[in-house]
Amino acid sequence: MFPYFKRVVVVLFTLLVLGWLIHFLWPQAERPMTAPANVKVHIIGNGWHAGLLVPAAAINARLPTLKQRFPAATHYEIGWGDVGFYRAKTVTAGLAMQAMFASQGSVMHVVGVADVPRFLKGSDSASLCVDDAAYQRMASLVADSFARSAQGQPEDAGPGIYGDSQFYIANGRYSALHTCNRWTASVLEAAGISISPRISLTASSVLGAARSSTMACTPSP
Repeated sequence: MFPYFKRVVVVLFTLLVLGWLIHFLWPQAERPMTAPANVKVHIIGNGWHAGLLVPAAAINARLPTLKQRFPAATHYEIGWGDVGFYRAKTVTAGLAMQAMFASQGSVMHVVGVADVPRFLKGSDSASLCVDDAAYQRMASLVADSFARSAQGQPEDAGPGIYGDSQFYIANGRYSALHTCNRWTASVLEAAGISISPRISLTASSVLGAARSSTMACTPSP
């Protein structure tokens, strides 16, 4: 098991360094925004994984099943990842290697959140604001990431790993170059955040891009 673990450490460290270097050395221009940026979204880092915390309304409009499953939620924390690694109660080097090089599928993890400040307390997170059009684009990309049954409904993949949460079967294949962080970066890019998904392989690179964004919140009138 030790040689496998050593390989995982080397691969993850290499990705971390690569993501850090590209984030700070790759020039990127912020996309202009003209509409009021009054929809607050959050990026949450959890070790090697970065996910999103977004208002539930636009997601519910596209996936009514989530509204039924999480009736009290005002926001959802949503992440995409490897089916084996993400759902594992005990993370092993073998699962990490399988996720990166021989993934058996992917899942969405959804947490219903009713108290955002309490949920974010103590977390490694970044917050920014987008306009409603950007928020709608984010919601569409998130909704499209859920696999659907013949009836067009998200497919249940079992209980989640913390809080009021649930797994669902997802579209897309996880790999060393198509990670949960790249998925999160893709959603942020759809909102106009200056970030390159193809090189956002680590949670730190995604959080760094969010923190360097100039998309500040517009005070409500």
